Amino acid sequence: MTPVTTKVLMRQKFANIFIRAMTNAPRIIVYLMLILCAAPAASAADSVKLSGLIPESETQGWGVLMFDRSVMGHPLRIAGREFASGLGTHAVSEIVYALDTRAETFEAWVGVDDEMAGYTNSSVVFQVFGDGKKLFNSGVMRIREPAKRVSVSLTGVSELKLVVTDAGDGITCDHADWGDAMLTGKNFQSAGTVAEARYEVKSPQITVRLDAAGNVVNCLAGSDKLFWPLAGQTKLAGCHLVGGVAVKKLFSGGYSFTRKLADAQGHECNVTDWFVPTKDSVRWEVEVAGDGAPWSTAIETCLNYQSSETTRFWTAWSDPEHRDDGWHDPLVMRPMTNAAWPYSNLTGAPGQGNYISLPLVTLLEPGSDTGVSCVLSPEDANLELWLRTTAGGALRWSRTKHRLGRGVVVRFAMDLTAHEADWRGGLRWLVARYPQFFNPPNPLADLMAGCGAYSGDENPIDTAKFKRMGFRINWKLSDDFPYMGMFIPPVQDADQRWDRSCDEAAPPDKPRWTSCRRLNDYAFYLKTNGFYLFDYFNVTEFGKNMGGAPAAQPGDAELWKDPRAYLKYQLPGAALIAGDATCYHASVVDVGDPAYQSFILEQARRHLRWLPDSAGICIDRLDWLAKFNTNADDGVSWVDGKPARALYTSWQKLMEKLGPLMHRAGKVIFVNPINSKVDWLRHVDGVYTEFGQTGPSLNSSALMCLRKPVLAWTYNETLRQPDPDSFFQRHLHLGAYPTAPYPWNNHCIVPEKTAEQFYLD
Repeated sequence: MTPVTTKVLMRQKFANIFIRAMTNAPRIIVYLMLILCAAPAASAADSVKLSGLIPESETQGWGVLMFDRSVMGHPLRIAGREFASGLGTHAVSEIVYALDTRAETFEAWVGVDDEMAGYTNSSVVFQVFGDGKKLFNSGVMRIREPAKRVSVSLTGVSELKLVVTDAGDGITCDHADWGDAMLTGKNFQSAGTVAEARYEVKSPQITVRLDAAGNVVNCLAGSDKLFWPLAGQTKLAGCHLVGGVAVKKLFSGGYSFTRKLADAQGHECNVTDWFVPTKDSVRWEVEVAGDGAPWSTAIETCLNYQSSETTRFWTAWSDPEHRDDGWHDPLVMRPMTNAAWPYSNLTGAPGQGNYISLPLVTLLEPGSDTGVSCVLSPEDANLELWLRTTAGGALRWSRTKHRLGRGVVVRFAMDLTAHEADWRGGLRWLVARYPQFFNPPNPLADLMAGCGAYSGDENPIDTAKFKRMGFRINWKLSDDFPYMGMFIPPVQDADQRWDRSCDEAAPPDKPRWTSCRRLNDYAFYLKTNGFYLFDYFNVTEFGKNMGGAPAAQPGDAELWKDPRAYLKYQLPGAALIAGDATCYHASVVDVGDPAYQSFILEQARRHLRWLPDSAGICIDRLDWLAKFNTNADDGVSWVDGKPARALYTSWQKLMEKLGPLMHRAGKVIFVNPINSKVDWLRHVDGVYTEFGQTGPSLNSSALMCLRKPVLAWTYNETLRQPDPDSFFQRHLHLGAYPTAPYPWNNHCIVPEKTAEQFYLD
């Protein structure tokens, strides 16, 4: 055990002794001991790295703000000079910090990162503002220019804003670094005053101690009520307190705290925090309500833990090492770090990026018997959610794009819970508390678990061999329908034919036409041989070759055969990104549109009527659910100063109808999430994730599907690596099935003697 670990545990031990003695000691003595036990000694250091602080807000034109790395994840380097710390961003960006009154100066070196060395059109301007006043302007800076020094006074400044503009010529290649960015001041890192605990909310496993304003001061965790220096509070970015705090004792043994907050633009709202004991946690609920003009700001849960270099934490990260260079085991606790994770992949390319798929974070100290987790409810409308952490122990959940004002009430729930000193504790609590997100609604899904395929082949297979390879499911290739979205045309009988899309490679004996009878015959063949078929489905894309004008006119008897006309005349409110936006040159659509939602439900009813031997459907491309439709209004979203409809909200409304419709008929629903977020899986039975050969996609899908089958898309990776066994071992480790080498698999593993032998072995 290291000396630092010993100090942390001794602080906890002594604090525990003195807290138990509270009833027998003057309050001032206990209060002084809490200061000694919970707070580290004042540091002689006069500076703090900006990458170790969580900004109040940040926006940028591309990518995500990086700490101690460039926007592409490389070391910060300007004209050959490398910086060990700092911020990596991209124009146009704005990063805002609320300052401690002890901050005296801001210092940094600025310039274009060397990762743009192969390009010539990088051009940015760095600006520093203090309380709205411009303190620094770099002028236009380009690639290979030496870093410029920034040093400005912050005396009396309460808000620091760092801005990078595009110099007026667009944001292409504008990778901008704030190297060695830091704040300086006298005793800047000193502990300050520790708030006095006035109230306690007790559950069997954890006691949360609160001050007079409803802020978490610390916790007593585990059966032995070990002292935990974990503090927390609710903040609204850019807002300040107006007046006092109203406290109310609840019959449940908890408390509520209500206060008014306002921002500089005059927006006001009432914020209430409830702390309520449960059988195994303290539930923390937050409500934001107000009248007046609609507006939005980040609603934040800010946690601070007195950490050391031996403190460990865990969350459901897709790439725990923050680099897209292969697979990294997500089931390992890691040191606290300066980082930011979106809930779902909001910024990276499909199959890449650092994000989380479950809304929880767990803390522990090596050598301790207890861990503590903060778990957010997946039942909440998490439109956009970020987890930010620092190496110093700060953690912040930040919820954005929620509409405030006009009588709208926004409510969130989370739980603080204690468990054994292991990452499994918080995860187990989440699964037990919200089983509806983890158990398949149709238990038949468990029987279908096995290796998958994505093939349009309809020929017989060597059933004995494929069973030995673990094959169970073929997700039918998406070329049977006439175009995306029209999965079964309005046919009158099972033998009525239509022309297939025919854009994908298919066996030479497969005709250009198909029918419901032909589709169901293949499903019946797989079913009678012990396999399952999922029919292709998609609710976020519509059409084929959607550029140009419609050929058909309204009222045409066969209007459905022209997807451009059908979308324009039958589903005019559905188009989100019109034209050739996706595969098949389809349009991106919003299933929250009532007409389009009715169309999708009718497609499901046709599936139930005409394809009785299919096991169900697999819905493609949930990554579009991260978008917002600014031409619609769901009553809860606020984007760029106006109402919007989150496609996430549209999906939830659809699945409340589609899920029961399919499950009542004994069918299953699988999805290809691409961007993983457990909130989406309430009515879903399993996952067939594309880009499953990448670490982020495999890890995030496996963590979401602890009790559901998860199939991972497999390219010919098993043939190209020196140790193919490691490929299979990581799937076994995570409980995920790879794709099997099935005939005519589409852009995934194909039958080859070497590959088949791996699966047979």
